[in-house]
Parts: sequence; structure tokens; C-alpha cells
Amino acid sequence: MTVRLMAVALLLALVGCAPDVRDAPATAPAPSQTSDAVTFPAEDGVALTGRVFGAGTTAVVLSNMGDNDPVPWERFAPALADRGYLVLSYSFRYPLRTRTFTEEMARGTVPDILGAVAYVRGLGATRVVLIGASLGGMAVGKVAGMVGAAAVAIISSPRDLPEYGFVVTSAELAAMTGPKLFVASEADTTVPIAATRAYFDETPEPKQFQSFAGSEHGVHIFDGAQGDPLRRLLIDFVTTNAAP
Repeated sequence: MTVRLMAVALLLALVGCAPDVRDAPATAPAPSQTSDAVTFPAEDGVALTGRVFGAGTTAVVLSNMGDNDPVPWERFAPALADRGYLVLSYSFRYPLRTRTFTEEMARGTVPDILGAVAYVRGLGATRVVLIGASLGGMAVGKVAGMVGAAAVAIISSPRDLPEYGFVVTSAELAAMTGPKLFVASEADTTVPIAATRAYFDETPEPKQFQSFAGSEHGVHIFDGAQGDPLRRLLIDFVTTNAAP
């Protein structure tokens, strides 16, 4: 396989176009509390769907990987809602597990996450925490400074997807002035840990980096041996830096 083809294969895996049996875990824990299905507009008016968990004046917005599957976040959201947070999971504007990912879809994640932030603020949130995995972690980095995020957590994300013209710019990195948590698996073969570490290195303090053993990518970490440590880490980070 040529270097070019290897790079394209990695990018397809990142955005969810390559088949991955981990996309459909055999079992799923039942949520500890109910949620409400909602619709809201992206910044540019495109209709989006999501689910709201809990209530409170501090909101946590959970942004998907490139496969655009919100289910892993919906399993995690009740753990934050139980602690007094308003939590929003949502879907980007493009189809679940699309196999025709485009630059337009990548760019669309920005007005989508901006719409999600505006929506939770409309529900009464005065502070917003952004958490995103893989492609969602890039979208988080692009808007965190713009929306004044109280804290940011990014899982298994690179800074740049050159094949799709999508990059967290130097200005956007510099604007991420709040507390930041970066997470990656040591043997991730979709986005190498070095790529997430480089993203981390370019952001200003305060920040922390946590690596986990294993090869799970993004929200798939929840399904493996490091699932409980990741949940505890995210909960501790959110409650420490943005108390409900």
C-alpha cells in the first residue's frame, strides 16, 4: 500500500467511513435517568436533533466522532446529569456513518456545535463545558474560545485533517484559555497518540494530558478496559473546573 493510500485509509477511519465492529458494542448499560428528544437550529439554521439530560445552569455539550453516532455519549451523559449538570448530546447535520464524507460536512460541524451551545444557553445555562472525541474534538477546539467555554475535554483528536481542509487554527488554539483535558490511547491506530499530543502542545495553559493503555479510539475507550477510568477522569475534570 502506498503512503498516499495509507493516509486516506486513516482519514476514512477517523471520519467513520471505514467499517469498525466497535461501532456496535454487544451490550449497553441502561441510562440512570430519562432524557428528552429535542430539535434545535445550527448557527446557520440547519435543523439538528439531540437529547437533553438533567438540568442546571452549567451545561455540558457532547460532540460526536466522525461516525456521528451519539449513543456512546448518551450512555455517559446520565453520570453528569446525576451530578447536577444540564447535558446535551446531538448529531451533526450529516448522516450516521456516512461513507461519502466531504469537506462541507467537516466544516458543518462548526455551525452545528455553535447551535448546540446557543441551545443550552437558551435553556438557562450560564456556563458551558465542551467535550468532543475525534472529529468532535476538532470542532470543540475551533469554537472553545469563541463561545467562552468554561472547560474543554478532547479525546483522540488531531489538530488537522488536511484531506478535508479542516484545521484548528493557531488563533483558535490561542483562544482556548480555559482549563483543558486531552485524552488518547497509547496504541490508537486511527489517530496516533502523537497527533493528539501535538494538538495539546499547541494550546496554552492550564491543560493536562492523560494517556490510557490500549488501542481504543475516541468514545470506544468507554467500551474497553479503560472505560471506567475515562468516565471518572471526565467527571472529575468537569466537576473540578465547572461545578454545577
